[in-house]
Amino acid sequence: MERADAHLHLFADGYPGRYGRSPAGGDELAVYRTLRHEHGIGRALVVGYEGAPEFAGNNGHLAALAATHDWIAPVAYVPVTGTDRAGLDRLWAAGFAGVAAYLPDPDAADAFAGWALTVAGPLNDARAVVSLNATPEATGRLGRALASLDGCPVLFSHLGLPGRQRAVPADQAAADRLAPLTDLAHLPHVGVKVSGLYAVSDPAEAYPHDAARPFVDLLLHRFGARRLYWGSDFSPSLDHVSFAQTLRPVGLDGLSAAEAADVFGGNLHRALRGR
Repeated sequence: MERADAHLHLFADGYPGRYGRSPAGGDELAVYRTLRHEHGIGRALVVGYEGAPEFAGNNGHLAALAATHDWIAPVAYVPVTGTDRAGLDRLWAAGFAGVAAYLPDPDAADAFAGWALTVAGPLNDARAVVSLNATPEATGRLGRALASLDGCPVLFSHLGLPGRQRAVPADQAAADRLAPLTDLAHLPHVGVKVSGLYAVSDPAEAYPHDAARPFVDLLLHRFGARRLYWGSDFSPSLDHVSFAQTLRPVGLDGLSAAEAADVFGGNLHRALRGR
């Protein structure tokens, strides 16, 4: 099974991490190249982030990497207000496969939704991958805009960001928390990344992150194995778990061989077909 990683980051100066230096322990690109060869990762969706001053220029860094590494499919960071059509054309010319937005609250979601509705045509024409880090509070404001992006794979990161859980939530509590996301399951182009499970766990290093299981079960039931995407969240995840542990997220042990092949690579390969 050839894997494909639906969520990782690569920073020119490394991710600063909880201890002030990259948890990868060196050149992040070199470390990830070793990991991808060891674990058979054929493609990688590298998610841009420029939401803080220390990450300025990450889009340019990813474009330069993608130009010389054909396994990298970068998605460019955009602010919640997006960019104009000329800006999108520049992103496509630079080799970006799509865009990434970070929506922590309803106001951010409203701004992004307004922009997405105005550029739905160009995004659909480009078959742009739209990667969203969106809380449930933000996700509940996105329905109309995401419905208009029916030519784009829309991928919600990190199980839809349900938040840290001190104990394993009851199934109904998990369903209530992610209702804004599961309400979008009727849109066939919307999927969810099984990534960042440490962000559901309290403490974050409590692998295998049992508190994430009800959310994974729910998403598997509502979206199906054809719309879930494994992601390592390299290198931030390495502050809490090993890379090998990211390959064994809780809740996916019961998948058939065909379902596992979809979640761990096939779905992303299809989303990136032709890129």
